Amino acid sequence: MMPTSHAGLPASPMRLLEMLTDRFGVFEALGHSTIKLNRCTSADELSDDPQVAEAVLEFADDLRTARAASGAWAEGKGLVQHWELADSEDDA
Repeated sequence: MMPTSHAGLPASPMRLLEMLTDRFGVFEALGHSTIKLNRCTSADELSDDPQVAEAVLEFADDLRTARAASGAWAEGKGLVQHWELADSEDDA
């Protein structure tokens, strides 16, 4: 994750949250896989603990909430025009 732009300027906190949310998607995918596999195999054979997988998915939801809140805050301050969350629950 690059905390600066190509011009060498610091990235905005909104951009950093966006990058973090995007990169966290890998952990979210692992969490979903673990939960699905837990339905048909024993916990001994899983690469991740089902409770950890649930916590990862909750954290992903928190990240999306923080990203949406930061966009709404920036829009309210007039820093951006009509901020929308790029990915939704349907995309995950």
